[in-house]
Amino acid sequence: WVLHDWGDKDCIRLLKNCKEAVPPNIGKVLIVESVIREKKKAMIVEDRDEKLEHVRLMLDMVMMAHTSTGKERTLKEWDFVLNEAGFERYEVRDIDDVQCVIIAYR
Repeated sequence: WVLHDWGDKDCIRLLKNCKEAVPPNIGKVLIVESVIREKKKAMIVEDRDEKLEHVRLMLDMVMMAHTSTGKERTLKEWDFVLNEAGFERYEVRDIDDVQCVIIAYR
């Protein structure tokens, strides 16, 4: 839960360094960060999930207030920084919490 402190340029630089630190073909980087939903799902969202989404959005406002470039990211924004950092693929796992686990594969 560190990458949200940084803007895209610095986040990409940090992810590139992490990518270089893991072995080729078998290496992976585990990232625990929030993933903000871009649109509400068409189906009814559970109360618990809706509360977590409000917390994610509140954390985004906190990042704006306490950092110069930090932010919580949407899936589209995570896709951008991970691809720019050179990761071959990634997956996002919901852990029923404010954060998700993002597994980036080298």
